[in-house]
Amino acid sequence: MMTREERIEQLQKRPKKGAFNLLWAAAAGVGVGWWIYANASLQLLAVLSFLMMTAVPLSHVAWQKTRVSVTFNESRSYKRLIRAKGVIAIAMLWIMLGLMGGYVSGYFALPVFSGLSAMLIGGMLVVETWLDYRLLRIDHEHVADSLIGFTKRERLKRGWDKM
Repeated sequence: MMTREERIEQLQKRPKKGAFNLLWAAAAGVGVGWWIYANASLQLLAVLSFLMMTAVPLSHVAWQKTRVSVTFNESRSYKRLIRAKGVIAIAMLWIMLGLMGGYVSGYFALPVFSGLSAMLIGGMLVVETWLDYRLLRIDHEHVADSLIGFTKRERLKRGWDKM
């Protein structure tokens, strides 16, 4: 079994094939964008470009993190909860973008958008906390998202202190 520090190191590693994926995504974005520009409105082009520049890369990062986290423990229940946490994070991203799109398109007003967003964020925080609690009961070396952020800040501070 891996220690918490080893897990944090693995979660913070960047894959070597990132440049290839970036070039592939850029080429796909340009191709799809050109097709939409030739066949659709500029507003649709702007929406698709926004989604390709934000939601797709963030979804990919969340899924990569989930795939790495699944390897930390062999327990079926641990893997199931990690996968659920990853799917919920990706769903949260896309639902939030859908809410933003609904507000921008005029489908609902600002108070409705604000209320739905607050309920979604609050519900997500409760579910994430509950999942982390369950994961810590299964594996006491589980790395919660807050610990990853804390570790990044501490490393940045140490880097600045060395200069």
